[in-house]
Amino acid sequence: MDFSEVDLHSLNYLSPVDHNLCCPICRSPLVDPVYTSCLHTFCSSCITRALERSQTCPVDRSILSPDDVSPAPIMIANLVNELAVLCPNSELGCPFTCARYLLEGHLNQDCDFVYVDCRGCDDRVLRRDAGKECLHQLQECPNCFEQVRKMDLEAHDKECPGLQGTCQHCGAEFMRPHIKEHELSCDEATISCTSSSLGCPWTGRRRELSSHQTACPFTFLRPVLQSHAERITKLELENRTLRKKIDLLTPRKPQNEVDESLSFDDQAYQLLTEQEHIRQDMDRLSATLGELEIKQGMLLMNESLRTKEELAGIRAAINGIRMQIHWLLTARVHGGEHRHHMGPAGAGPASSSAQPRAGDDANNGRPSDSVGQGVKL
Repeated sequence: MDFSEVDLHSLNYLSPVDHNLCCPICRSPLVDPVYTSCLHTFCSSCITRALERSQTCPVDRSILSPDDVSPAPIMIANLVNELAVLCPNSELGCPFTCARYLLEGHLNQDCDFVYVDCRGCDDRVLRRDAGKECLHQLQECPNCFEQVRKMDLEAHDKECPGLQGTCQHCGAEFMRPHIKEHELSCDEATISCTSSSLGCPWTGRRRELSSHQTACPFTFLRPVLQSHAERITKLELENRTLRKKIDLLTPRKPQNEVDESLSFDDQAYQLLTEQEHIRQDMDRLSATLGELEIKQGMLLMNESLRTKEELAGIRAAINGIRMQIHWLLTARVHGGEHRHHMGPAGAGPASSSAQPRAGDDANNGRPSDSVGQGVKL
């Protein structure tokens, strides 16, 4: 990386730095140090970000504004700039160390592990390779005939499939793509017993494995040991599950109040007691819910009976009103028929040719009486 990409707060220093030269905010040696009206020293970027969030000093919480910040004395800046640091490219192989103020010149001019523009193309290469011919040109590998960049030829030779490799167990030579396949069946390869997972400590060459298995006790006991191992795994899983349930059911105590004298049996007894209390509470809740359901059913039944009685009363009143209306209509119809038989009022008794007889009156009766009798209910 070049100097523009370097974070001065993350540099590695050769020796421990005095805490008086470190920023109270980032805890790193000061970069562009400034000091405040309350006489505290910070990195310029750190105090700027802090004041954007709160107008108080990060150390003593006194009122502080950007106008109260000024550059630190030049002596403090010289002290931190004279600190010896490693080159930021030390992980790539650069061994250079210098004072911090010289780091910019080293990265911009001398460091061989800084990427610069390639002279033969638009790509970038390390400065140590920039003076050579363009290393981004493709070149054919003479062994596998694959097109490889010149800068990658050295790494390609270590993995080139066109070269032969030697088996590390028997020394036989094979093409590199077939070496791994050969090592899986090489008689000289050192392997463990097939029952090593069950505890067999034997290791030896693959060609000796068959003779070992004929006398290995773990091989004969393998079915039994595997079943026991599966059972142990299952029990451990159940144990972890029960432990989690115990942790959920048992109230946690503060660390300073934990009674270490309680054994596992006491804890189990306490857990069972709590479980019994919870079960009793559940039974009481179930009984209470049953009683509430019965009461609710009775209330609904009483309410439905009351509603039915009210509906019956309303129905009887409607029937009585219907009968009265029928009586009134019937009386009105008979009254109209009587007036029709009597004729107009101007005719009088003289218009009649004969007087009605007393016997006819007695036999026929008065029309009004018949009408009254017809409509009376």
